[in-house]
Amino acid sequence: MAPAMTRESPGRRQQGMRLCIAAILVLGLSSCTAMLLGGGNSDGTRLGGDQRSASQASADRALASRVSNRLKDDSVLGQYDLRIETVNRRVILHGTVGSYEARERAIRLAGAVDGVERVDSRLRIGGT
Repeated sequence: MAPAMTRESPGRRQQGMRLCIAAILVLGLSSCTAMLLGGGNSDGTRLGGDQRSASQASADRALASRVSNRLKDDSVLGQYDLRIETVNRRVILHGTVGSYEARERAIRLAGAVDGVERVDSRLRIGGT
């Protein structure tokens, strides 16, 4: 006896295709959910790997402002366009100063601001 051949209906085949397409979309887009909904990476961290809380990021911005004001108020450093970055109370100085002494002064003054735990310098020495 030959096995009976069954024929699948076209409606059932379309339903199966829709189910496969839906599964592919769900699996393919699942890694984008965090970025679409929360501005983060697929592993749940914020873009750029920033894992600070909102309050810590706010505290870091306030600290950067205090350091920036301190350097701008200085008679030597006020003439330079310096950028201050803070991450978890660590200050990173960016920009160009006119001398080695000015670079060291910026590091010392930034480190003296209340709340600064460490100062990293990416300051270059060159003309004003």
